[in-house]
Amino acid sequence: MTLQDLRERMSAEELFLWMAYNEESPLSDARGDIQASIIAASTLQAQGAKVTPMDLMPKWSPEKGRPAEETPEEGEELFKAFLMASVDGG
Repeated sequence: MTLQDLRERMSAEELFLWMAYNEESPLSDARGDIQASIIAASTLQAQGAKVTPMDLMPKWSPEKGRPAEETPEEGEELFKAFLMASVDGG
């Protein structure tokens, strides 16, 4: 169904009901991320890892009011340093 079809067919009342339903049982990707992190954490915990589902949640954007911890360039430099240390040490 297209957005235009929705505008023509769905009343404001029905839209508000769907919005309320979404608050109780989210339909978005966030719900899938939560479920996947719970399953991944359970699998890792069964192998002895000390992780929580929150440790495995993807971080799509920095929290509001907080700058990102590192820029992509900093992450790239850290990764290169790690690889170089691995080569030098092994």
